[in-house]
Amino acid sequence: MNLQSQPPLTVPPLTAVCQVTHPVVGNGHMTHPAMQPPTILPSNAPLTNGQTAPQAPPVPPTNQENPNGLQMLRTVGMGKYEFTDPWHPKEMLKELNQQRRAKEFTDLKIIVEGKEFEVHQNVLASCSLYFKDLVKRLSGENRSGEKLELSMSNIGADVLELLLEFVYTGSLIIDSANAKTLLEAANKFQFNTFCKVCVSFLEKQLTASNCLGVLAMAEAMQCTELHSMAKAFALQNFPEVAGQEEILSVSKDDFVSYLSNDSLNTKAEELVYETVIKWIKKDPANRVQHVSELLAVVRLPFIHPSYLLNVVDNEELIKSSEACRDLVNEAKRYHMLPHARQEMQTPRTRPRLSAGVAEVIVLVGGRQAIGMNQRSLTAVTCFNPQNNKWYPLASLPFYDREFFSVVSAGDNIYLSGGMESGVTVADVWCYMSLLDNWNLVSRMTVPRCRHNSLVYDGKLYTIGGLGVAGNLDHVERYDTITNQWETVSPLPKPVHSAAATVCGGKIYVFGGVNEAGRSAGVLQSYVPQTNTWSFIESPMIDNKYAPAVSLNGFIFILGGAYARATTIYDPEKGNIKAGPNMNHSRQFCSAVILDGKIYATGGVVSSEGPALGNMETFDPGTNTWTLLQNMPCPLFRHGCVVIKKYIQSG
Repeated sequence: MNLQSQPPLTVPPLTAVCQVTHPVVGNGHMTHPAMQPPTILPSNAPLTNGQTAPQAPPVPPTNQENPNGLQMLRTVGMGKYEFTDPWHPKEMLKELNQQRRAKEFTDLKIIVEGKEFEVHQNVLASCSLYFKDLVKRLSGENRSGEKLELSMSNIGADVLELLLEFVYTGSLIIDSANAKTLLEAANKFQFNTFCKVCVSFLEKQLTASNCLGVLAMAEAMQCTELHSMAKAFALQNFPEVAGQEEILSVSKDDFVSYLSNDSLNTKAEELVYETVIKWIKKDPANRVQHVSELLAVVRLPFIHPSYLLNVVDNEELIKSSEACRDLVNEAKRYHMLPHARQEMQTPRTRPRLSAGVAEVIVLVGGRQAIGMNQRSLTAVTCFNPQNNKWYPLASLPFYDREFFSVVSAGDNIYLSGGMESGVTVADVWCYMSLLDNWNLVSRMTVPRCRHNSLVYDGKLYTIGGLGVAGNLDHVERYDTITNQWETVSPLPKPVHSAAATVCGGKIYVFGGVNEAGRSAGVLQSYVPQTNTWSFIESPMIDNKYAPAVSLNGFIFILGGAYARATTIYDPEKGNIKAGPNMNHSRQFCSAVILDGKIYATGGVVSSEGPALGNMETFDPGTNTWTLLQNMPCPLFRHGCVVIKKYIQSG
């Protein structure tokens, strides 16, 4: 592996309560749970409203839809209609699989470990370039017209069974026990789609105990993406990796390459030295010959002098090697003659790019406003609260895009949609924290801007927004492992520029702008398990261009309408009240939760400006807002998330 490199508010009676239920497209069934939607009450009002919301009956399908809500017939011209059966591919695969199990119409027999597998040549060839070429060759050699027979020794029968199951069903359970084996087989036999799924799975399963093995495997398979991720993970988690048995089993060349990398994340070079000694003593008969080569990758000048004299100098492996003693003496001179260090430069005197991991606030793009001048930013910066410093990250890969939505998933950042040069886009970009780069990973099925995105149960939801033809009620979710989008129940009320967050197993969407271009005045909530929306209309909900965050079981809506207001909603009691005002009016600001506090960043004070170049934090313990130091520049309409990030020290 190559590693170089205010008082409570009075709320009028509810104007409407309704529930809308739709099926998830493709799940084949509908659910109609009885949901009691949240009520909105003054914060001092007793909760006596126990009424259950009336349920609207399901809307029957039109003659153009099937019972599952999928469009089957659409107009393609005058008097012309296109019929599409969405279940046709699935049913066809099901029948083919039944034929395979019954050995009907099969024309290829594969024998592995004494077990026979009968398959259809064309089905297998359609999924694997390897088998496509193989079948072509065998068919050319087979003059008898008999069923082709193929014996294989480079795959296990259990692995072939799993791959065939995927070929004939499009479905397969991947877990940590079989992912590596499946990837090796899928790569060898060129099941390209399945390779991508396995790689995505393994990237998310990287641990200190398996990353070096995954790295070696990825290198052997020439799998660039997985190799890059495993390499970055192994380097940045060295203290944990060093404590695992796996590191003692890597090859000498891989071990040298790993420990010599400048990006090896260690604040104590002593740990690198100890790891070298452990590796040698694991198999001294075969490894002691490499002791000087291995010690040369330890940055001995950065080891504490007392450790150098009392531990390293007294190690028998070191004392028995003249080359090792020379390396230790070099480090001693470095410590003893600081004025002469400029003349002692070697690879061992170069400090590592060691970094401590921190939870950081990341600002993504937006608009910069200084005086009357505005411009779109491509800059991405992060704030480390541990030292109150800002650090640049990889810039956005596009120019002049705005009204996008940003959310973090794990330690990666996903940016979806937006508008560029007047065109609404569907792109989804991912910032990979480990690699500090942006990649186009997918496209939403519906282009949108001014929408909301959030993560629930590991999946990315994109909600409403403004589409090509106006407000959207469309909601879809994205599985980052399979790279697949799934449409779910639409918003009861199409809105854009709403405040949205997850709290207590539900998704909440507050206010926004309705189809008439006015404040929506509606609270909409969604239960992912049942795929159902509820909504309540109330003039008390009057926010737009304001963020929402969840903290300690409450939802906070910050600013909006050029206000300092903090609006607090209690999902359990169903009431809404005013919290302490922020220090500044903020519209088009962003907010996140970090260390149990709310951070509000940037925004605009009024329609004439100015934009704010500061942030402030809310402490629920003291119930107060406190102004913090300035951001890199006055900013609004930006994305803001929290991730864990390795920040270069210094």
